[in-house]
Amino acid sequence: MINCSIIEQLKSDVGNELAVELLKTFINESKKTVEILVNTQDVSEIEISAHSLKSSAYSFGAISLGGTCNSIESLVKVEHTPQQLDLLLKTAEQQSTETFKELEAVIQNI
Repeated sequence: MINCSIIEQLKSDVGNELAVELLKTFINESKKTVEILVNTQDVSEIEISAHSLKSSAYSFGAISLGGTCNSIESLVKVEHTPQQLDLLLKTAEQQSTETFKELEAVIQNI
């Protein structure tokens, strides 16, 4: 779920202490975004939340979550069924839970 080379690059770029703070901020802010993403019925809000989460997920090595958010963002721009969107939103919610656990473990090891 996590691309460790991106985390290693982050640590190299900013140092371990700041990397930990940035990762904690990413987790906390992303949890809020996921909450909005999976609980709103507003398609434009889903698109905005998916875009935001996609960008930050890729930046912090959460490649799977970023990919799912990219799919959500693309899907809402075209005609789709509610079931298609629900499936992707559930996938994003599950991936975010796993991703945040993995990142918290990474933080413990920095």
